[in-house]
Amino acid sequence: MRLWLERLSEWFVIAAGASLVLMMLHVTADVIGKYVFVAPIPGTAEVVASYYMIATVFLPLAYIEVQRRPIVVELFYDRLPPPLRPPLDLLGTAASVAFYGFLAWQSVFIALNAYEIGEIVEGAWRVIVWPSRFLLPLGLVLACLVLIVRFVTDLVDPPHRRPMPASTGETI
Repeated sequence: MRLWLERLSEWFVIAAGASLVLMMLHVTADVIGKYVFVAPIPGTAEVVASYYMIATVFLPLAYIEVQRRPIVVELFYDRLPPPLRPPLDLLGTAASVAFYGFLAWQSVFIALNAYEIGEIVEGAWRVIVWPSRFLLPLGLVLACLVLIVRFVTDLVDPPHRRPMPASTGETI
């Protein structure tokens, strides 16, 4: 299961990177069209906000968790005695599962509602946006699953008891 989640998170981060590149190309083409040909691409702002940005932000969440690289503030953590750190790590993982789980749960309802009403954005061009609403729960559910696997793994085999890889000095 863990390997499957890691591979899927890699595909999601590739999709997020592709979304970032497409966003850059789309916006660049829109700017060139607007200022060189006086013909901007209709709906650029809507597509960027509704598709590219959502994919770029939410799809990589699981990969960030697989790599154990979320944004953290270690103001007090580094000053704690080493025996207190593993339980605090478990608490942090559990809190992250709860947070991602709640957001995923709520975003599923939003996505289903958007699908039911055929959500669109009216701007310079009519853009169908309901499919993009499913990117949030996809990214959040995968991140939640990664964290659940991490929680169970760390509970059964705490990271401080695992051998450190010779190349990086980091725990797996």
